Amino acid sequence: MARAGLSRLDVKRARDSLAAQGQHPSIDAIRIALGNTGSKTTIHRYLKELEEEDGTALTRTGSLSDAIQDLVARLAARLHEEAQATIDQQITAAAAQRQQAQAEADKLSADLAALRAELAQAHANIANVRAAHSDTQTALQQRTIEAGRSAQQVQDLTARLAEHEGFRRSLEEKLQHAHQALDHFRNASKEQRDQDARRHEQQVQQLQAEIRQANQALIIKQGEITQLNKDGARLVAEAGAAAKRVRESEARGEQTLTALNQARADLARAEAERDALRTTVQTQTDGFAAVRAEREQMAAELAKLAARLEAQQTLLTDYRAQLGLAGPAT
Repeated sequence: MARAGLSRLDVKRARDSLAAQGQHPSIDAIRIALGNTGSKTTIHRYLKELEEEDGTALTRTGSLSDAIQDLVARLAARLHEEAQATIDQQITAAAAQRQQAQAEADKLSADLAALRAELAQAHANIANVRAAHSDTQTALQQRTIEAGRSAQQVQDLTARLAEHEGFRRSLEEKLQHAHQALDHFRNASKEQRDQDARRHEQQVQQLQAEIRQANQALIIKQGEITQLNKDGARLVAEAGAAAKRVRESEARGEQTLTALNQARADLARAEAERDALRTTVQTQTDGFAAVRAEREQMAAELAKLAARLEAQQTLLTDYRAQLGLAGPAT
């Protein structure tokens, strides 16, 4: 549809203007000259009418032949068709380009929307990263403080470990010294025990020698007592004639016999004690104090026995003296 006010005269003026400028008065060129108004069909119709009028005018004037007019008409139609085909191709290409541009624009819009979404997500991620970075920074500061505390604790533990190590070394040195002292004490104790054992052995040997001497003395004393008994029997036989003095001295003789019996009993007890002492000496290994006590006890008993024997000997001497005095009296 033509615009309001578009007339064939407007189309003619535009065609003539283009022709005057040396341009081909095509439909698109005329439409552009008219300000892109009016439909191509209307412009084509007006152009055709103007060409027909121009043809009629040529006929009227008779300046051109019919063949030339027909050729001009066919050329004009051909040119019009070629121009229209070119215009249609350009329109199709423009439409395709427009569609491609629209598709590209849509794609760019989609890409822009995606980029905006990615940008929003990136902003959100940056905010999250900043928050996480803040939390991480806080955690890092806390870890730094904890690491400092841990380092101080490690230093304190290291110092305590060094103190314990020094204390352990001191204890090891003290323990080594104690082991050395214990070894020294053991060696000294062993030497002391060896010395005590040797001393005890010497004392035992000495006691055994003394016991042998005592046994020999007891044997001698026993022989003397036997001899005294013989002498007493002989004296009793000799005293048969001195019955009166014997009777007078009978009581004393009985006392003497009692003393002799007591001496014999003491001798038997001494022999038993000697055997017991031998057994004690053989089995005694625990200490020198007990042996010394037994030796002192034995010495005391031997002293008592010696005193008794000496008393008996004195008594027999007195008795012998009395018998010697009584013999001459009868």
